Amino acid sequence: MRIAAAQRTEKWKERGLAALFVIGLWLALAVFFDFYYDLNDDTAMKDILSGAYTGVPDGHNIQTLYPLGAFVSLLYRMAPYVPWYGIFLCFSQFGAIWAILRSLSYFIGDGKKKTAALLFTAGAGVLFLYELVFIQYTVTAGLLTAAAAVRIYAQPPAEAGWRDGIRYHVPTVFLLVLAFCLRTEIMLLLAPFAGFAYLCRVCEQIYKNDNNVKKQIGNKIRKEIRNGALLFGVTGLLVLVVLAADGAAYKSGEWKQFRQLFDERTEVYDFYGLPDYAENREFYESVGLSGAEFELLENYNFDLDPKIDSEVMGAIARYAAANREDSAPRRLYLSVYTYLYRFTHGQELIFDLLALFGYFFLVKAAFMKRKPLLALEILALFCLRTGLWLFLLYRGRVPERITHPLYLAELLLLLFFFLSWRNALQWKKYEKSAILSLYVILFLCAALSNIPDVRAQYARREEINAQWRTLKEYCMADTDHFYYIDVYSAVPYSEKLFSDTDPSYRNFDYAGGWSVKSPLAAAKRMRGGLDALQAADGGAALLSGRALFVMDGTDEKRSPDFLISYYGDMGIEVRVQETDSAGIFSIFQINKAE
Repeated sequence: MRIAAAQRTEKWKERGLAALFVIGLWLALAVFFDFYYDLNDDTAMKDILSGAYTGVPDGHNIQTLYPLGAFVSLLYRMAPYVPWYGIFLCFSQFGAIWAILRSLSYFIGDGKKKTAALLFTAGAGVLFLYELVFIQYTVTAGLLTAAAAVRIYAQPPAEAGWRDGIRYHVPTVFLLVLAFCLRTEIMLLLAPFAGFAYLCRVCEQIYKNDNNVKKQIGNKIRKEIRNGALLFGVTGLLVLVVLAADGAAYKSGEWKQFRQLFDERTEVYDFYGLPDYAENREFYESVGLSGAEFELLENYNFDLDPKIDSEVMGAIARYAAANREDSAPRRLYLSVYTYLYRFTHGQELIFDLLALFGYFFLVKAAFMKRKPLLALEILALFCLRTGLWLFLLYRGRVPERITHPLYLAELLLLLFFFLSWRNALQWKKYEKSAILSLYVILFLCAALSNIPDVRAQYARREEINAQWRTLKEYCMADTDHFYYIDVYSAVPYSEKLFSDTDPSYRNFDYAGGWSVKSPLAAAKRMRGGLDALQAADGGAALLSGRALFVMDGTDEKRSPDFLISYYGDMGIEVRVQETDSAGIFSIFQINKAE
């Protein structure tokens, strides 16, 4: 009993130690910076969940699965002025770091736990400084999945008992399911790392033990298969449950039609691109789109035209896919070429160097110490990362919010290979010092690069977001109109997680984007005073005088002249008159010409 009590006390001390370092990191970032939503995607999700979008908190936030959205929106219903979505994202990101620190402690002796926790927390803080300050839900899902993968790698052996395994993996399953609800695509992208981690750990636990254990290898394998089937089976079952709940929440015809539009819009804008109108005029005319309507698509302001629906967007997506200039073999060749180019030319230099040195030291040690299992693990990890990178490059979409979680999962597994195999490899003291010093130097280089960049980005956001706040206050003070905002005029703006907590309805929206033409968007516009027809037809709403158009008046590239062309194609001559301004934003009213 005393031994068990002492063990429980030690575990709580380790948990508390990890929590102190994570809280310290959070406080440092809060003091020297603050926390921003990285993109307007996250602010739009926050508005839907909080009720600022339609006036009522709603779990249908489109981007995440409904069970998660319903839970966060319920919190807003209970306490509207608490920034629940920001709290959730912060808690998830720093909670994932805490889970990684806890997994590290299983491989490190008592005397070195504090040093290891300090080094890891500082390294993660400088390497992913941008992602920790400018929070984006895709990265958060990646952190959760990576944390689950290292927990799987650090799992107790089968001999510990299946009850201990279940207790250990309850948080692991929670991390995976939460990541799946938050951003399904990124969780599925990184899920192979979780499976790979399980396979590696099982192999190590079987083959790195003494001969007495090896005699029972058959029984041990059966136990590990049972534990793995339980872990991934329960995870898969819960994934099916949340998918079923999400499907039920979006089962209406309006939501199904919108989701089809959403998927096709993603294909067009994120992967294929809009085919040029002049070169493909015959196609566009066949689907009923004029040059002016094409310009709405180019400007991303397609909410102004009810004709641009799921059928039209689907036709554009299919046409663009069928008329790609590069064939599948060509895309595969370019993917391999780009992969090699990125890896050899340091497009993300710090990450590439960290990975490269990790592979080098581990492979060198594996061959010198004759550890074929480690060599096989390293080769398999490199093949896995190569396959995932080629998949992304072949798809043609590799933003940093996707590549950085991919790097994170890979670097974490390399780190845990170092820790798991350190005794078997018998690193000499000078070797450990040299490797550690090299990585410390790389982290210092990352700090010298990232800290000034993040500070500059933060200062820039502080400056430009003052204009956004001015526009919001202007629009919300005018309850007689609804405001359509030019999409590209609003792209640079975002909001802080914990400052702008007012959930009051906002009578403005983008004239395009991923939420327009949804049932929520229709409800938002009707709440702003538009009738059902005007809510579905932004062009009619502007022409009625009930809605006004907003555009950055200081950007020479942004002009409202496309509205004149759009209405002209419908045989309506209009005047676009600037009636007021809010900061750098110009307010335009559209009237029929007399």
